[in-house]
Amino acid sequence: MIADRAKDNATTARRTELDWLRIGAFGLLILYHIGMFYVPWQWEVKSPRLLPWLQIPMDWSSPWRLLLLFVISGAATRFMSVRMAPRQLWQSRSVYLLPPLLFATVVLTPPQMYLRVIEQFAYHGDFGHFLLRYFRFDGSFCRPDDCVTMPHWNHLWFVAYLWIYTSLLLVVLAFGPKLLNTLRSLGGRWLAGWRLLIVPALVLSLVRIGLEHFFPETHDLVRDWYLHAIYFLAFLFGFLFIFSEEIWRDFVRLRWIALPVAIVSYAAHTIYVLHYQGLPSIPLDVKVPMAFVYGLQQWSWIAVAFGFARLHLAQRDGPARRYLTEAIFPYYIIHQPAIIIVGYELVRLHLPLALEATVLVLSTVAICVFTFEAVRRVPLLRPWFGLKPLARSGAALPRGVAARLLRP
Repeated sequence: MIADRAKDNATTARRTELDWLRIGAFGLLILYHIGMFYVPWQWEVKSPRLLPWLQIPMDWSSPWRLLLLFVISGAATRFMSVRMAPRQLWQSRSVYLLPPLLFATVVLTPPQMYLRVIEQFAYHGDFGHFLLRYFRFDGSFCRPDDCVTMPHWNHLWFVAYLWIYTSLLLVVLAFGPKLLNTLRSLGGRWLAGWRLLIVPALVLSLVRIGLEHFFPETHDLVRDWYLHAIYFLAFLFGFLFIFSEEIWRDFVRLRWIALPVAIVSYAAHTIYVLHYQGLPSIPLDVKVPMAFVYGLQQWSWIAVAFGFARLHLAQRDGPARRYLTEAIFPYYIIHQPAIIIVGYELVRLHLPLALEATVLVLSTVAICVFTFEAVRRVPLLRPWFGLKPLARSGAALPRGVAARLLRP
């Protein structure tokens, strides 16, 4: 009984290192999307002055940044599951995730899509006429390799996927908890010691070999099976293992091994991408080994992040952590429309490139901060940006507009 109580206390104790990692991962995502304005990759709108070299630093975080966020989200779900029944937890997560998803689809995505069809499809209609087409599920903006889906959740696909994975996991938690206990027990043996670095990397590599060619990354819910596989596995890992003290000790012990592995695998993958970029096909005897390199790159950076965060951030708490923990999700919600709209307007000013990029970064940060500071003070707006209502202390679930959307 005492041991069980101690285990529950360890699970429900706040992990400030996870907060810092979540803040850092979302911060990297915002910088990444600013970079998307300047690299040759497909995106909503683009600068006419592209910077191909920017792909190299952006490729550093691409394989693992969102994977890390799903691991942390799984850990957050585990944290809540100790205090709530599965049905309560589903309600709580739905109230947190679904209103921002709806708000983004209805309010934030249309301006982004409007600028996209102007730039990529030479659309000449006004915004009001475009909105009519957007909400009529117009699928006529198409070219051979690209179609615009409307309405769309755009960058909040992460939120949609997270809600779906949470719902699936809670069904298992409600009706088959023994399965999760069995997985936790087996994983504890398979992930002990050096296996913590190798086994997840191997699984990610095999999933990439089996699925990525047939289901490349699209963020299209029904055709995104490669991403569903790796992100759900990451979410499940966070739920099952991230509160294990043995796992944390191994992350700390492996951090200096994982760091050179991560650097070498990143360098190898970067050389591979630069060499084969633009070629119609890649030889199978090259592609398969590089899938293992990619999987190692994905997981070793996560191992580095967890190892160093546990050692250096577990006791680093204060006003900055508390402020950013609340602010980072609204920042994520508003950052992409801010980048696209500001970037589109900046191009017309023909500023020097360095000045333009600086203004874009500062404007994006300013809009994120201003939006959060405004929204947090308006109770009616808080749920639409993923903020808990300003309710009385001790309220079990958020109330108000967002809660009424999901009232059973």
